[in-house]
Amino acid sequence: MAKPVLKLNMILLAAIVIMAVPTVVVTVLGWSSASTLAMLAAMGGLFSAAGLRWRGLIPLTIASGVGTFAGMFVATNPVASAALMLVAGAALGAVNRWGLSVWNFMFPVLVAAVIAQPPKIVDGALANALITGAITLGCVLVGGLLTMLIVRKPAQKEVAAYPVKVNVMYAVNLALLLGGAGYVAATVHQQLLGMWTALTVVVVLIVPYAGETSRKALQRAGGTVLGFLLALGVSASMLPGYLYYAVGLIFLEIALLVRFVGKRKYWEYVMFLTPGVVLLSGPPEQVSQVSDYRLYATVLAALACLLVLGIERLLFWRGGLNAPVAAGAE
Repeated sequence: MAKPVLKLNMILLAAIVIMAVPTVVVTVLGWSSASTLAMLAAMGGLFSAAGLRWRGLIPLTIASGVGTFAGMFVATNPVASAALMLVAGAALGAVNRWGLSVWNFMFPVLVAAVIAQPPKIVDGALANALITGAITLGCVLVGGLLTMLIVRKPAQKEVAAYPVKVNVMYAVNLALLLGGAGYVAATVHQQLLGMWTALTVVVVLIVPYAGETSRKALQRAGGTVLGFLLALGVSASMLPGYLYYAVGLIFLEIALLVRFVGKRKYWEYVMFLTPGVVLLSGPPEQVSQVSDYRLYATVLAALACLLVLGIERLLFWRGGLNAPVAAGAE
C-alpha cells in the first residue's frame, strides 16, 4: 500500500511543478492577467503528453493557440462566443475516433477561460489576441515537454473503436453543450464560472455512452454539493492560515487516494476534490465565492448534460449512445 501512495504523491508533486513553471514565468514577465490561463494550458499539456505524448500534444498545442486567439475577439458577444465554443466542441468530438478527446479535453476549457475573462496584456486588440494565443500555445507545449521528461510511455495503449453513430452523436452533444457554456461565459464574464461549466461538460461526457454519462453527471453534481458543504464547514471553523491550507491539501490527498488507490465511487472522489480545490484557491473569506461558482457551474452543466441525453433518449430510443450489449448477454 505504501508504494502506490508514495508514487501517487510523487506524481502530484511533479504535476504541481509542471503547472507552476509556466505560470511563474508568465507572471514574472508582467502578464499576470494571463497567469490562470498559463496554469490551465500547462495542465492541458500535462494530460495530453501523459496520455498520448506527441500524438496528442501537437494538435492540442495548435488548436489551443488558435482557439484562444479567436476567443479574444468574441468575448463581448455571447452569440459569437457560443458559435466558437460549438465549433470547439464539434472538433473535440470529431477526433474521438482517434482517441484524442479523452486526453485533450482541456482545449475547450482554455477557450472558455479566455471568453469569460480575456487577458489584458498590451494595447490593441490584434496584438493582445496574438500574445494571448502565443502564451496558451507556449504553456501547453512547455507543460507537455516537462511531462515527457518524466513519463516515458503514453498511458493510452490503444484507441477504443466506437460506431460511427456514437462518434457523430458524441460530437453533436459536445458542440451543443459547449456552445451553451460559451454563451454563459460571455454573458457572466466570471472566469471560474465559465471555466468550470466547460470543464464539467467535457468531464461528464468523456465516455460517449449515455448510461455512463448520466451516472457521471449525477455523481459529479451530488459530490460537488457535498464537497461544497465540507468547504464551508472548514472556512467557518476559524482555523489559522497554515492549518486551513493544510486541510485543503489533506482533502486533495484523500481525493487522489479515493480515486486512484481505493477505486471508490466517482462521487466520493468529487466530494473530497471539491473542498481541496476550493480551500487551496484562496483565504477563508473567498471560500463562499469560489464554492458558489464551482457549485453553480457544475450543477448547471450536469443538468444540461442530462437534459440533452434525455431528449436524445426520446428521439433515439433504440440507438444513439446506448452501449452495445456484450455477446451472449441476455
